[in-house]
Amino acid sequence: MVKVQKSEGYSFQPYLDVRDTLNDLDNPFLRKVLEKTVGSDWQGLEQRLQPFVEKLSTKWRRATNEIARPKNHPRLRHYDAYNNRIDRLVRPLEAIQLTEEVFGEGLFSSKQLAYEGIIKRYFLHGNGEAGITCPLACTDGLIALIEAFYDEQPEEVRKIHTHAKEGINGDFAIGAQFMSEIQGGSNIPANILRAVPEGDYYKLYGNKFFCSAVHADYSVVTARVDGTEDVAVFIVPSWLSGNKEKEIRNNFRINSLKWKLGTTELPSGEIDYDGAIAYRIGPQNRGVALAVSIVLTRSRLDIGLASAAFVMRAAREAKLYAHFRHVFDRKINDFPMAAAQLDDLEDAAKRMVATAFSIYKMFHEEDTLNELEAFALRELILLQKIFASKEAVEKLRLAISILGGHGAIEEFSSIPRLFRDSMVNELWEGPRNVLLTQIYRDLYKMQRHVPLNEILKTLFPHLADAEIFVYSKRIHTILAQNLVAAPTNENKQAARNWELLWEELFLSYQYAVIAPFKEIPILQKETLNK
Repeated sequence: MVKVQKSEGYSFQPYLDVRDTLNDLDNPFLRKVLEKTVGSDWQGLEQRLQPFVEKLSTKWRRATNEIARPKNHPRLRHYDAYNNRIDRLVRPLEAIQLTEEVFGEGLFSSKQLAYEGIIKRYFLHGNGEAGITCPLACTDGLIALIEAFYDEQPEEVRKIHTHAKEGINGDFAIGAQFMSEIQGGSNIPANILRAVPEGDYYKLYGNKFFCSAVHADYSVVTARVDGTEDVAVFIVPSWLSGNKEKEIRNNFRINSLKWKLGTTELPSGEIDYDGAIAYRIGPQNRGVALAVSIVLTRSRLDIGLASAAFVMRAAREAKLYAHFRHVFDRKINDFPMAAAQLDDLEDAAKRMVATAFSIYKMFHEEDTLNELEAFALRELILLQKIFASKEAVEKLRLAISILGGHGAIEEFSSIPRLFRDSMVNELWEGPRNVLLTQIYRDLYKMQRHVPLNEILKTLFPHLADAEIFVYSKRIHTILAQNLVAAPTNENKQAARNWELLWEELFLSYQYAVIAPFKEIPILQKETLNK
């Protein structure tokens, strides 16, 4: 009998012993970024973050890995044993418990310190559990939408606000946002879902084709007010009072769950509304503007933070693996090609993290901005959504390659899951071509009232006057082409140049942001030497 030969003594355990005890807060670079973001309150906040991150890096990370297994993906049960329509979302116990624990932290509560909730959400993104992080982002938008018009809301909506923000008897509501329809996708003005007035509320009739977080308690829904051309925004309870336990939904059906490339732990489905009770938020004719400016803006910020957290985790784990793993005659990080790739990966992680928190800090302090600064912030949020989500895909693919063949093994590393989720993040809240077109429209309109040089200086204060002059000329040249007209050879090339120009500008912006922290490592020497 021929004996199968294998290396009996080889083990990944020394690597795993370090990787699986990595505390995400034990990151010198990140701590410096957070300290600058938070300011003088950092020390007190850090003490509150420590137990959260310890739990997240151990217990919650293990749960997330289990939830990600294909056998544990959410399923839909339409009927109970007595032929009652229930549309029950069947999710593994780990997903239900993790959801309760994370939402139970009250991340939107007034008891949280400034920046505490968003920093905790950044850490959650590093675990790559979209079934948690997507509804958190949606809940953020739902709360902000109600708060913008709180004084004019009926008691039912105020109770929804309390349920989502502060919790009721320890139970915290989950939010969602349903805007896409089959004929429109990202084009919310094309909505045809009908909203029929019924006294103090509305009833919804029609279909939403792609709805993520269909397990939510409440959703933000856009719909056309019956008999008008107005698209308004609504809050829709999933269950009316007393009906959640009975599994009687608010006059809507979940037709099916979507089979997606990534974010597979997140139940996304198609919904038919047949008289669902809904509460309008804000003016009837401003639904699209409110959905974009309040709800989608927060989701786009969240995607920037998610992209950064994905790449930072991948960079730390790839760097650790390359320090451990011997191939041929040395460690992976002792080969120039791999070492250069690891440097590029770490560089991207630093740029993305520092920029995400820098932009979020501006958003947090938006009330202090003048009109031009507020315009610049809106464009930076779009630019980050476009290019951070794009770079995350590229850099996560690179991280997978550092791990070699093991990088493709789902049980070996979470990076393949982060990679697929990052590809979905490129599409959430507007794909690249849509958002680049929006920037074109915004700038074309704004430069009629404010000189382009002044706009660029506000957007990118790190640029010298000579650089501003050169970029202004390039932008003027492209603006002379109509990027929203029918395609021609000329405007298609201008569109390519438009994307390249803004990618170049955003990259320079990122490098300016990280300049004070560039040399600070993402792993402590003691960690690498364990």
